[in-house]
Amino acid sequence: MKTQTLVVDLHIERIAKAYRTFAPADSLIYQLEVFERTLQANRLKKGGQIDFIHGSGTGVLRSELIKILNQKFPEFSYEDAPFTTYGYQGAIRVTVR
Repeated sequence: MKTQTLVVDLHIERIAKAYRTFAPADSLIYQLEVFERTLQANRLKKGGQIDFIHGSGTGVLRSELIKILNQKFPEFSYEDAPFTTYGYQGAIRVTVR
């Protein structure tokens, strides 16, 4: 049985209704909170995969996601999500171990 991959788009306009009122730093904090909450909620789903679409900007969000994974979720593995699926959007695939 193939495991279904959860997809979470972290673009601020997709995850926050009031994003227009956010300062840039607030947007990043909100995105990171959604990322951590999603990982916590799926922590017990061994073998599960989550694709986080972070976008292709300056790389700040991506580097923060990796920092959180290494510091708080070292039992998870991660890699670039398939280019064939996300193209140049910029996405990371996390596997729950």
